[in-house]
Amino acid sequence: MKYNKLFEPGKIGKLTLKNRFIVGAMGVGFAELGGTPTDRTVAYYKARAKGGFALIITEVTRVQDSEFCTPYEPSLGDDKHIPAWKKVTDAVHAEGAYIFPQLHQPGRQYTKAILGHEVSAPSPLACPVFDETPHELTTEEVWDNIHLFGDAALRAKKAGFDGVEVHAGHGYLVQQFLSQFTNRRFDEFGGSLENRARFACEICKDIKRKCGDDFPVIIKLSSEEKVPGGLTISDTKIFAKYFEDAGYDAIEATICTYASLDWMSAPEDVPMGFNAYNAKQIKEGVSIPVISIDRINTPEIAEDILETGKADFVSISRQSLAEPEFPNKTKEGKISEITPCINCLQSCMGYMTDPNHLQACCLVNPRVGHEAEYTFDPAQTSKNVMIVGSGPAGLYAAYVASKRGHHVTVYEAQDKLGGQFRIAALPPAKSLLTGPLRFWIQEGKKNGVQYVLNTAVTKELVEEKKPDVVILATGAKQSKPPIKGIDMENVFMANDVIEGKVKVGRNVLIAGAGLVGLETADFLRERGGRTSTIIDMLPAPDYGVLGVGTHLHQRLDSNNTQYIMGASIQEFTPDGVKYTQNGEEKEATGFDSIVIALGSKSYNPLEKEIKDCVKEVYVIGDASKAGQANKATEEAAAVAFKI
Repeated sequence: MKYNKLFEPGKIGKLTLKNRFIVGAMGVGFAELGGTPTDRTVAYYKARAKGGFALIITEVTRVQDSEFCTPYEPSLGDDKHIPAWKKVTDAVHAEGAYIFPQLHQPGRQYTKAILGHEVSAPSPLACPVFDETPHELTTEEVWDNIHLFGDAALRAKKAGFDGVEVHAGHGYLVQQFLSQFTNRRFDEFGGSLENRARFACEICKDIKRKCGDDFPVIIKLSSEEKVPGGLTISDTKIFAKYFEDAGYDAIEATICTYASLDWMSAPEDVPMGFNAYNAKQIKEGVSIPVISIDRINTPEIAEDILETGKADFVSISRQSLAEPEFPNKTKEGKISEITPCINCLQSCMGYMTDPNHLQACCLVNPRVGHEAEYTFDPAQTSKNVMIVGSGPAGLYAAYVASKRGHHVTVYEAQDKLGGQFRIAALPPAKSLLTGPLRFWIQEGKKNGVQYVLNTAVTKELVEEKKPDVVILATGAKQSKPPIKGIDMENVFMANDVIEGKVKVGRNVLIAGAGLVGLETADFLRERGGRTSTIIDMLPAPDYGVLGVGTHLHQRLDSNNTQYIMGASIQEFTPDGVKYTQNGEEKEATGFDSIVIALGSKSYNPLEKEIKDCVKEVYVIGDASKAGQANKATEEAAAVAFKI
């Protein structure tokens, strides 16, 4: 397939972009707590500029230091940040790309507990996520906010940015003015479409006054909010005309608000490029360029969006985390060498919404945020590396170590590579998980990795092969607690069910309301419409990260999945379970089959045996501690880039 449209030059304002690839803004959180960019910021954006993107749009960037949506959000709210930003822009320009900051005010979408002051909004309507009634901005305060955007844009220009993007999507302050879902004002900034557009229009005019008419300004606009009474494409098509008249040089068509946040980083069960149709409708009514975003994960989808006239540029977001070299590899025809985004959302959306993280990474590319220290420079000494286990941890470690010049052999006890990740790809909307397995194995083979199947590694084998390094990635085993009745003929392990090794009845009891249990129920729903009842000690099911989990929940609800929560299992019976709940003994019956999905335990039988016969022994992934796959690849990276 040819990708002619993707590599045509294109204009945004006065700028001529070398191709149609844009890095879409994503929160990564690599700034200091006060908002000053760091060396990690520089390295992160430099890598994507080097990868061939024509334009990079930074993550949301404060227009005043005291307003943000994560504590590590960078800032253009004060002149003190300009020198650090100059390092970022210089690094990007040196690689031949342009860069815009995404100017941002959160409005009602945060909390006083973190900001230290009350939140503000067009109207005193609480965000459904934070449930905190905001201060209603006075008309004078609205104008003050307009000037904050202009002042931040001027700082951006001084810092070497080539233009700016105004964030009027995802439910933040500018969108709050646009939408009747959040705007109930009756001054010049509320009511009619024209009045609701005024805030965004005046921001553009203020930026142009301060930075010059030729300073490019993009507006990122939610094409629809996916909430009752919220913005629809009918509204945004009209707003787009107002924005063109106000002087905006391009429109990026995004989607959602915080009340529908699962659409912002949509999982696999949403079609690739799904929001391009909204971009097309906006494009039909304006003459300025339109940028499409949302689940543009492959060169084929990106080219099709441009070729069919849906948009003028494509904004690549999560996929640019996974593969900084996306444009270069596409241009060189190395499509199979593109590291695939699997829309798992574990380390991007998952980390950015987790108070214990707030800094992004990537399951398939754990170099994100470590671009400067995790390099593929050849190792000083080429070593013989034995890797035991072929799940994500083992395969990623093999890929990196071999690429750095080590001689790597991967041993797998089973007859297939992939570990539990291979099984995890079998439930509905999980097929993308096979992508990184294929990629790591493919690239490992190119660098000489040997894959040995049907071989359980023993101390004797280690002594025979005499490796310099052993990386134990033996994973975890499914937990089978000593509950009475668990060994009955109608009781099965979840992985065996998903792999098709056993067949269950029509009405199934699943013990375990974590992801394995829930995805097993989803798997059974898809196969003959089997119904499931899920029982667990947890107070509520753990559907996982926003987006993936939200859609999983919806699919299970559509199949009338039942839940027995806060329940301690006492005994499995031939057709059900005895349990205690709130101190009361109860029983659930009438089930054809019982499935056990009660977690996993680390499996690490070799470490103690071989620690005295190998100089370097590392334990990574589930073999160290059972958990999510993103932790496994992060640990694999820490080892493979070190040895």
